Amino acid sequence: MTSVRRVRTIDLENPFVDSFEGMVEILLIRHGEQKFFENIPLGQAYDAPLSELGQKQAEAVGQRLAPARLGRVYSSDMRRAYDTAKAIAVHHGLEPVVIPDLREIDLWQRAPQDKGLLDIYTREQLADVYREVTRTRKHSAYPFCEDVDAFRTRVFRAMDRIIEESIGMRVAVVCHGGVINAILSQVFGSPFDHLVPVHHTSISVMRAADTRRVILTINDYSHVMPIQSSRGDLNA
Repeated sequence: MTSVRRVRTIDLENPFVDSFEGMVEILLIRHGEQKFFENIPLGQAYDAPLSELGQKQAEAVGQRLAPARLGRVYSSDMRRAYDTAKAIAVHHGLEPVVIPDLREIDLWQRAPQDKGLLDIYTREQLADVYREVTRTRKHSAYPFCEDVDAFRTRVFRAMDRIIEESIGMRVAVVCHGGVINAILSQVFGSPFDHLVPVHHTSISVMRAADTRRVILTINDYSHVMPIQSSRGDLNA
C-alpha cells in the first residue's frame, strides 16, 4: 500500500517549494474587464462579454503565465471568465474545464432583468444602496441579491472539487471578484463578503492540502501595468 506524504504547513507556506506533491497550488484569477453601457439591462450586465480593455488584460495575464507549469485551467461558465481562461490555457495546450458553480454572485438576481438600475432607482437612491454596501461590506446590503449562503455553498463545493482532483498540480481558476473574496473570507475567517477590491485579471495564490488552506499572495495585477494607466483606460 502506497503511503501518502503528509505535507508540512511550512511547505504549504513556502513560495519556493520545489514540489506540489500532496498539495495543490491554485492561482485565483479574476476575468478581464467586462463591456457595459449606460443603464444596461441587468440580465445583459450579469453575463456581459469582455471589453476591449478586458481582452488586452486577458492576453497580458496569458502571457505572464505562459512560462508557468499549469496542470489545468478551470473557469466559470460566464463569458468573460471563459474567454479569459482561454487566453491562459492556449499557452499550455489546454482547454478550460468549466465549472458553473464558479459563477459570480448575482447581486441583482431578484430585480427585473429587462430593466437597468436607473429604471428602478433614482441616482440618489442608488448612491444610498452603494453607501450601505460600502459601510457593511456585505452582499446582503443589495436589496435584490442572490441568497448569499447558497452562493458560498456552491463556491466552496467547486473549490473542494478542484482541490480533490488537482493534488500535485498548479492550476489556474478563472472566476470573479465575489468568488475570490468568498474564498479569502473563508480562509481568513472574516465575517465580511468584500475584503479586497480584486482587479481584473489579478492573480491571488492559494495552497491547499487536506483541510488546510494558505494564502500566499493577493491581487497581483502587475502584468496589466504596461497597458493600463487607470481603471478603464487603455494605453495606445
